[in-house]
Amino acid sequence: MASPPVPSYTVSLSPDRAFVHYRSQTSSRTGVDMAERLRAATALGETHQITRIMFDSRGTAFLPPLAAQYEYAYHQARQLGLTRHWRIAMLVTPGDRSYDFLETALVNAGYVARLFIDEPQAIEWLKGATDSGPAPVNLPY
Repeated sequence: MASPPVPSYTVSLSPDRAFVHYRSQTSSRTGVDMAERLRAATALGETHQITRIMFDSRGTAFLPPLAAQYEYAYHQARQLGLTRHWRIAMLVTPGDRSYDFLETALVNAGYVARLFIDEPQAIEWLKGATDSGPAPVNLPY
């Protein structure tokens, strides 16, 4: 008897309903996969009038080619409901550099986005007052 397939991601509200919590279960490989995941997260945020999101991608590498990441940040994200009013925390595994370009592309496209390796720090930043942009993060690379 075969086991049921493992979902590639989950989307829920944080326990205090302060932000959308997206948890990646498998690595994202394509622009289509990236789009499906973002649309699910922004739709939940829109339903609950929340514009803060944690992309929890610990344990999963980010595999789309750089061109797809650029297209995602500059074109697809807005079409899928991510406006520049969103505050985006990306929680990654220490030493995982696969999200670096996406963070840069999102920031350069005008989004407020930061990489984190520490979940409490990411949550604190998400719940903080809106700022004019991301501050540098000292990742241990």
